[in-house]
Amino acid sequence: MVRFILRGLTHPLEHELHSGVITIGRSPSNEFQVADSSVSSVHAEVTVDPEGPTVSVKDLQSTNGTFIDASPVEQSLLRPGQTLQLGGVELRLDLEEFEIRIPTAAATPTPAQPVGIEVLLEDGTRACSRNPSLPATHEAELGCMAVVKCPGVFHASSLRVVKLSGGKAGVLLFCPDCNTRCRPIPGASDAASKKKSLLSRLTQTVHLGWKKK
Repeated sequence: MVRFILRGLTHPLEHELHSGVITIGRSPSNEFQVADSSVSSVHAEVTVDPEGPTVSVKDLQSTNGTFIDASPVEQSLLRPGQTLQLGGVELRLDLEEFEIRIPTAAATPTPAQPVGIEVLLEDGTRACSRNPSLPATHEAELGCMAVVKCPGVFHASSLRVVKLSGGKAGVLLFCPDCNTRCRPIPGASDAASKKKSLLSRLTQTVHLGWKKK
């Protein structure tokens, strides 16, 4: 698409021309007011034909005349780059090309896809979604409910704890990100405890060995 702009060469003026007829003159009643004593109250009219696209100028019996490139005219085409003179005021017609782009959206929204990849520790046990260095002891009951989904398994230390009161002993555990209620993974806590116990015994054995020496 294109647009036409009249820019002043002798005066600080600028006006973008729209389709149809635009009057130019000294009077404030004109769409394009040129406040100069050499310009008549209603000096000329400019017509923009969007089909061309072309611009034409018609003098409205002004006192000091209308000129295109220093030649007097009563009615004539005004081409981009030419100078329109109204009395002692000179204007240049500029043409600018522009493109309107409307962003397109997908016909149907794309559902969120699970992007988390379940990580396994060296011994093959599942790792915590938030801290992959820890074994997973709990899992989200209904799966991860976050927009960007994770595997939905956590170590107990990563969960949000809600203590129960009012006669109900115990606590409830929730995912800290999507607030999904979590439950223990069957056998995971026992396996972690056995590993910890075995590690403690091995450490104790090493310490005892060093004491004997």
